[in-house]
Amino acid sequence: MIRIPSALVFFVCAAMVGATATVAQQRPRLVVLCSVDQLATWVHALGEPFYAEDGGFRRLADAGVTFANCAYEHACTETGPGHATIGTGAPASLHGIVKNNWWDRDLKKVIYCVGEPAAALPDLPEGGNRGPGRLLVPTLATSMKAHIPGCKVASISWKDRSAILMAGRDSDLTAWFEVTTGNLVSNSQWVEQTPVWLTQFNKQRAIDSFFGKSWDRTGPKAAYVGLRDDRPWENLHYNGSRQRTLPQAMTGGGTAIAAPYYTQVYGSPFGNTIVRKAAQAAVLGMQLGKDAATDLLCVSFSATDAVGHYWGPHSVEARDALMRLDRDLGELFRFFDAEVGAGQWAMFLTADHGVAPSPESSLRNGGSGGRGPIDAWVKSSVEAALRQEFGLPTSGKFYVERVGENAVYLNALAIGPKRHAALRTAAKAAKRVHAVMSAYPTEEVRGDFQHSDPFRRALAHGLSNQRGGDVQYILQPYWLNGATPASHGTPHSYDREVVALAIGPGIPQGVQLATSITPGFGAVLLAKMLRIPKPSAAHEKVPAGFFGMR
Repeated sequence: MIRIPSALVFFVCAAMVGATATVAQQRPRLVVLCSVDQLATWVHALGEPFYAEDGGFRRLADAGVTFANCAYEHACTETGPGHATIGTGAPASLHGIVKNNWWDRDLKKVIYCVGEPAAALPDLPEGGNRGPGRLLVPTLATSMKAHIPGCKVASISWKDRSAILMAGRDSDLTAWFEVTTGNLVSNSQWVEQTPVWLTQFNKQRAIDSFFGKSWDRTGPKAAYVGLRDDRPWENLHYNGSRQRTLPQAMTGGGTAIAAPYYTQVYGSPFGNTIVRKAAQAAVLGMQLGKDAATDLLCVSFSATDAVGHYWGPHSVEARDALMRLDRDLGELFRFFDAEVGAGQWAMFLTADHGVAPSPESSLRNGGSGGRGPIDAWVKSSVEAALRQEFGLPTSGKFYVERVGENAVYLNALAIGPKRHAALRTAAKAAKRVHAVMSAYPTEEVRGDFQHSDPFRRALAHGLSNQRGGDVQYILQPYWLNGATPASHGTPHSYDREVVALAIGPGIPQGVQLATSITPGFGAVLLAKMLRIPKPSAAHEKVPAGFFGMR
């Protein structure tokens, strides 16, 4: 593989501007935005030596370009914000999806990032009340629909927020899986009736084919060396076995297929396999890539996230899920070759966020870390500090309305005219919690994109309008809120730095670039390839001469 220092990338590109015009004229029939949920750069690097020769990751590296420095600008490294960035090319401060959930002061309830009124389809009642209305800026799909007559767009994932936010409003069909039934579902936001191909896909019950099968190690033995397959902080498998090891039977703990089985599928590599099959069904059913009008497929593989949360990124389960995903990607690419045509499709693959090692893993390796009910600690510290500073709140109210997802929401009525002083007091109190590295009043960091402190810059890129709380706090490295074996959501490098690879006509082959990009670069890159305007809120640029660079 050729490795080009970032300082040389732009020099090489600029020298080749005149040589790339004919290469750039190639326009693929299908472009793909692909997200692997929770694939941190460091996790990918550990798995890379063991990928299959005919797997997807090897093909992306050998026949495409690897972006070695891809990181989110925003601090809110969660699924909703990440997929919105991938689709729009913008950070959370612009696209508005600042968390998976946030507190609405007027409604006095938690708002889900894709929760909104939407009529369910008659035959898929479980798919109602999800939509893209909280996304504030256009996606790549918007630009393609506006500038490519006849363009079709499909978005597929296990998670609703992943599928919805990658494509946004301008998808012809957005679909996700529901664990209650195992169905691939959509709603009236996109279609008036269930497409025939989707109905057929659900009737075939491909998802049920894993029932009774064994999840065992499938990668080379070397892939699991050094990994311990029974760590006390891991979750038990979701089949009633009361075990934390492989192999495990895919039963959901029952003798018949039911919702617990679908939950187990989601938290296994088979969840990614069924998403791959659904994406292929969408390509066939919607005839994507079959004519001169370039189509867009968005696909997000969610099971890697579930497995990482349940057992941790250093687990045998997570490593095996990555090995299996590599094979699924290989299958998907061969499918594109056969159905769309080799050289007629392009893909940008990235991740919605990274992940931290389990705190226990960090401690065992001589590092720092810890876990606990950090939200509760912060809430208690802030409430006590405000009462000491300002006395009891009026009418028996609490000063703290909610703490969640690294943000404190204060009760505006209880604070009254003391708001600015209260914010400073709350931030200082949050920082006194031993698991918290720093804390800031939101109004002090909002819009401060040029601050010398990279953490404050990341917080600024994660704040939009009035969404996201009054005080933002950052956890100490390798600290985790709650009992989940592993998680993400911070501006630390392990959460922000993710994979980024691209393949397609005119894309450099076997090249690794050190140029810094964000996961939103894919929307810009594919728009440039198609010679259409990039999404309006995207700010990155494709270097001159990039296409055809060797």
